[in-house]
Amino acid sequence: MSAQNQVSFGQLSIKDGLSQNCGIAIAQDSTGYLWIATQDGLNKYDGNDFAVYPFIFDDITRPSYSHLGKVYVDRQNQVWCIPSTRILNKLNTETGEFEALSLTADANVIFQDNLMNYWIGNHSSGLLFAKMNDTLSAPQNIGNIKETIYALNQLDRSLLVATDEAVLSIDLHNRQITDTLNATLHEGVIGKKFSSIAIDAYSRQWFGTFGGGLFFRNGQEKFLSDTVELPMSMPLPPDLNILSLLVDSKNRLWIGTYGQGLYLIDLETYETTHFMADKYNPKAIHYNDILDIFEDYTGTIWFGTDGAGLSYYDEYLEKFNSITNYQVPQNINVEVVRAITTDADASVWIGTSGKGLMQYIPDTNSWVKFSTQGLPNARLLSDRIMSLYADGEDDLWIGTQGGGLSILDKKGNIKNFLDDTDSELEAITIWDIFEDSQKRNWLATREKGLIEFKKNKGSIRVYNERNSTDNLKINDNIRVITEDGKGNLWLGTDSDGLIHLNLTENKSTSYKFLEDKNSLSNNMIKSLYFSKEDNVLWIGTYGGGLNAYDIDKNHFYAYTEKDGLANNVIYAVLPDGQGNLWLSSNSGITKFKPGKSFINPPAITNYNNYEGLATEFNTGAYHLDDRGYLYFGGLEGYYWFKPSHIKENNQLPKTAITGMQVANNAYQMRPNMTLRHNQNTFSFTFSSLQFSLPEKNQYRYRLKNYDDEWIEAGNSNFARYSHLSPGDYEFQVISSNYDGVWNPEPATFAFTIRQPWYFTTFARAMYLLLFLIGIYGVYRYLKWRWRMKINLQLKEEEALRLKRLDSFKSKLYADISHEFRTPLTLISGPIDAKLGDAGLTDADYANFSMIKRNTNRLMALVDQLLHSAKLEKGKLNLKVSEGELSLFLGMLASSFQYRSEQKKIDYTIDLDQLSKSWYDEDAIEKIVTNLLTNAFKYCPEGGRVYFGVKRRKDHVHLSVKNSVENWTEQNLDRMFNRFYQLDEYADGIGVGLSLVKELVKLYKGEVTVNLDGASVIHFQVQLPISRHSF
Repeated sequence: MSAQNQVSFGQLSIKDGLSQNCGIAIAQDSTGYLWIATQDGLNKYDGNDFAVYPFIFDDITRPSYSHLGKVYVDRQNQVWCIPSTRILNKLNTETGEFEALSLTADANVIFQDNLMNYWIGNHSSGLLFAKMNDTLSAPQNIGNIKETIYALNQLDRSLLVATDEAVLSIDLHNRQITDTLNATLHEGVIGKKFSSIAIDAYSRQWFGTFGGGLFFRNGQEKFLSDTVELPMSMPLPPDLNILSLLVDSKNRLWIGTYGQGLYLIDLETYETTHFMADKYNPKAIHYNDILDIFEDYTGTIWFGTDGAGLSYYDEYLEKFNSITNYQVPQNINVEVVRAITTDADASVWIGTSGKGLMQYIPDTNSWVKFSTQGLPNARLLSDRIMSLYADGEDDLWIGTQGGGLSILDKKGNIKNFLDDTDSELEAITIWDIFEDSQKRNWLATREKGLIEFKKNKGSIRVYNERNSTDNLKINDNIRVITEDGKGNLWLGTDSDGLIHLNLTENKSTSYKFLEDKNSLSNNMIKSLYFSKEDNVLWIGTYGGGLNAYDIDKNHFYAYTEKDGLANNVIYAVLPDGQGNLWLSSNSGITKFKPGKSFINPPAITNYNNYEGLATEFNTGAYHLDDRGYLYFGGLEGYYWFKPSHIKENNQLPKTAITGMQVANNAYQMRPNMTLRHNQNTFSFTFSSLQFSLPEKNQYRYRLKNYDDEWIEAGNSNFARYSHLSPGDYEFQVISSNYDGVWNPEPATFAFTIRQPWYFTTFARAMYLLLFLIGIYGVYRYLKWRWRMKINLQLKEEEALRLKRLDSFKSKLYADISHEFRTPLTLISGPIDAKLGDAGLTDADYANFSMIKRNTNRLMALVDQLLHSAKLEKGKLNLKVSEGELSLFLGMLASSFQYRSEQKKIDYTIDLDQLSKSWYDEDAIEKIVTNLLTNAFKYCPEGGRVYFGVKRRKDHVHLSVKNSVENWTEQNLDRMFNRFYQLDEYADGIGVGLSLVKELVKLYKGEVTVNLDGASVIHFQVQLPISRHSF
């Protein structure tokens, strides 16, 4: 985007990395690198970094001559330099180093014509000509010129040569002198040395001299002409010592002088501007000795100075005109601007916070100050100016903080209404002054609400909290006023939201921020603008962004940083007549273009880090004049512009890959380079080669055959890749300029990473052989495994058969036991009777006793078989006793320590004291053992198992946690089923958890299982431990 009408200069100096602050000569190669010759090194600049070649360049400047080193890029993009040795040096693009050419030891300037031949001007040995070839050998001396040659240029088929005595014209074909130009038609011989040559768009030649000013020639005239013959708006000094000339791409002539700064002549209008260094103005040219002038491919003009590095002018860079304290007289202060307006005479009035009122008169570039220290008839009561308004009678209304209202008339007299007892104006702070469609003047005050005021009558109506009614409630602290299409007033308050004042019905409506309802986003209002076209009120808030109130639909819309605004504090809302709104904030200026409807997103452009623009603006400091210019006041001054004059900089950047590092060491890039397999970690640096505001240039890059999409790098000009696989790659990067215009053509660099030795053909053959051997080994292994599987299946079948047989036997034993018990009982009775008979012989008693013993033995065996059957059927009763449960649980838990060490499991035991607890030792043991066995079974190696016991009144809570893999909530519901499997390949749960569930149920307790997160399974068991629970 282009600047408005100010010319501001940026600087490139040793602070930015330039090797020395004397910019002796400037050139640019076709890639886009800027070459800068200084007294201490030749700098190659890419917009981010400097590469410095160790040359010393002459910087000898006197009133009547100069000896200055040179850097020059010819038509074939070859870079030449002439250092203090006066020997030509040419850059070898293969090695990146300069090579000296022994054509002459007295060179002062070099030039290549459009026939690709070279001309070398010397200090004292004439003009040399060399045809284009690889060696530039055998140069010819042309014209037997004895004077110093300062400059060379081409006009059609002639070479123009600036010397000590004249400007010579030499035919390019026969190399003969055809004209000697050293005099004007009216004044005769000029008598000065000619320093520089420039040719404009009309083939008019311009010649600078050492101490003799500027001359020109039209076409092939035989005489020179003085610039006094031109209708220039400012005459040039006749003794101007000119060191450099440039006609830029817009046909403007730039003149660099020794000691007298810089001149600019518009060759279409002859408007002339003089620029001088000013240490108090950072936008001024930075030094008055201009050694060289150069225009780069973007149109930026560079000025090499004799002590301040390079100044540059980019007409697209600064978007806004500005005046800051650096640009005003010492008695004027434009810091902390709180109010701004213009009057019918185009004067700009600036109200400051603490420094009074300033008037700037552009026609005369003069300033006037009004303050509390002025003359009695022109003295303000406060230097804090909060609001300004120029009425139709050429009076300026001044609202202050602490001094009330003042009015400045055309003659410069100030009337202070706070001192005027007839005005009945008690307000001491006036935030805003507004004239409605009925020509009524309204004052927004901090302590007295809203006041209708006439300068010849005083207060007419007052609306505030003291005279409020049920239908009319106006806050005392009113910040801003505007009017809608029906003549109603809208008032923005300091902290109480928005007020709609219907003057016809004399009633008000308040709009405030409401949580979870459609409303204002913030109650602190800083600015208002009513759009008549769509009946929408735009509201700038302090922290809530920009609000839009659709009056017809009674609906609020809010736009904040989330929608693209630079900041949520909106100090100003101004229209531009093109459907856009311009906002000031704490982060610069924003262009806001509403969508076609509120459901469509707006187009937002933030100007928050451009040169020449403040970042923080101020409340109340905004104004739209009759010519369409917008004014914004900030902490450092004020800014103005016409939106229609802002245009995008469409110059595409010349993206370049500027460097490469392999393993953090600089590596020279060569086309189609091949790297070793272990050189697969490297980085690239790149640049857009736009130098005016490099911190806003943006980059995207990708590595083909590696990156699928472009990578957004922002302003970072660095890319790094690590451990790339062997193969062919191409690094690509594109860039934008500071206005976001992208060059879609990428800079590219192709390279190859070789395969390592172990991926050679021989290695691959060996791998194939080993693979075949491996296949054969796998075949043998699978064959052996198949045999083992068959054997295992046979064994499993046998085991299953035995298990079934065992089950059958158990059932058989149980059935037989039932059948045996009755006969045994019947047998036992008679035997007992016989043994009680006293008439038995000893032999009979012995026989019956033996029968009794074996009968009892069989009864015991039968009872054991029946007890086993009860256990299998779950017919088990608890046997509780009192004891130290914590010791028992600790013993059980500690028995799993060895297993945790085997699987490297983090095993934690956390036990409360559980003295005097009632429990069944056998049941507790089975519950705890089964839970911990299950936890260690399914916990992966390196996982965690937790066993915790907490007492909760008459119950004990057991907690078992363990890490798991691939478990879901659906799996948990079936964990207490016998022999449940997670999948067909997983181990079964068995009967352990089923037994736990049955035992807990028998125990009158509870057992639950759940997942803590995605990787921890948690069993919780609650059991009673008090005596009365059993």
